[in-house]
Amino acid sequence: MEGQFSRDQFGRHFVMGWSQRHCFTVLTKDETCGRGEYAEELDILAGTVGEAKKIARVILDADYEPGLRISRVLVNW
Repeated sequence: MEGQFSRDQFGRHFVMGWSQRHCFTVLTKDETCGRGEYAEELDILAGTVGEAKKIARVILDADYEPGLRISRVLVNW
């Protein structure tokens, strides 16, 4: 993935040079989570849901435990 990852003063992740039009919350699950329960949430600035998922996947692979998977993406208006 091209671009440099960064965080703003509110802890939201984004890629330099990509659109930062919307704030998305990416909710993740692991094997212990039940229905309606989430393990971690990531706040991401991106232009589309797809871009938010790409950023979340890279962050999860680098900084979090390997069993986490993306469950839901919410747009914060």
